[in-house]
Amino acid sequence: MKQKIIWIASYPKSGNTMIRAFLSAYFFTKEGILNDFVPLRNIGAFNAFNNFSHLNNFPDLEHFKKNPEKISKYWLINQDIINQKLENEVIFYKTHNAQIKHNNNYFTLSEFTKCFIYIVRDPRSVVISSKEHYGFQNYDQSVEVLLSDKWLTYATEKPKMLPEFILSWKSNFLSWQNFYAKNNDKGIIIRFEDLVTDPDKYFQLLINFLSKKLKFEINKKKLKNSIQSINFEILKKIEKEKGFEEKSNKSENFFRKGQLNEWKNILESKLIKKINSNLSKEMNYLKYN
Repeated sequence: MKQKIIWIASYPKSGNTMIRAFLSAYFFTKEGILNDFVPLRNIGAFNAFNNFSHLNNFPDLEHFKKNPEKISKYWLINQDIINQKLENEVIFYKTHNAQIKHNNNYFTLSEFTKCFIYIVRDPRSVVISSKEHYGFQNYDQSVEVLLSDKWLTYATEKPKMLPEFILSWKSNFLSWQNFYAKNNDKGIIIRFEDLVTDPDKYFQLLINFLSKKLKFEINKKKLKNSIQSINFEILKKIEKEKGFEEKSNKSENFFRKGQLNEWKNILESKLIKKINSNLSKEMNYLKYN
């Protein structure tokens, strides 16, 4: 069976939407120019209820509100059917799920995965963005969630979404890094910070990776336009003028600031030390000094 699924994976608030905006501009617009966020609908969330509702005897949303962990039973069943139904196409899916095994159910397997992109961001910056997006009471709570392996999202009605096993920043990253180690020809891991500081280099790297996997010739003009389209100020302008359906009702804007190292002026030293001490190995590996 041919693999058809391309994962755009990350811990929340790590730059997943920037990657999706770039890919949407390149693959789902004529010239590589984003005028609104409609093309992003081509890269939807895997845990959207509609992606699973076609399964035989699939429970209703209430079932997963009461038993969120039960979703693991359907991960691979659904991916198997998706791979069988698609003929010559591939499909992109966004996910914040850790690449884990729960109740003997893997989130995904190599045989269902065409390739994957994992985007990682400095956890100290994630803490800032998460507080605003999720409406956490304070940065202490945001840090607590960042370090918690109990983070499992719940089923929601608007929009209709199924649970995700996000876990901690560390476990989420390590799970996909481990998947990469076993299948490094299938994956690429990119730092959010590199996309911001040197977009030409790293988006070129990303499109080179996909061109080899999907066997297409790169359109240089379209690539240039796609990179320009996801400039943070342009994304903010589009959101202000046309809105963005993925914006949390707890935050004023989805595209907030996009700054690097904002945490240095915001987080208390005790919280910085807590993050650094808990995540020192992974942060050193990723050169988050």
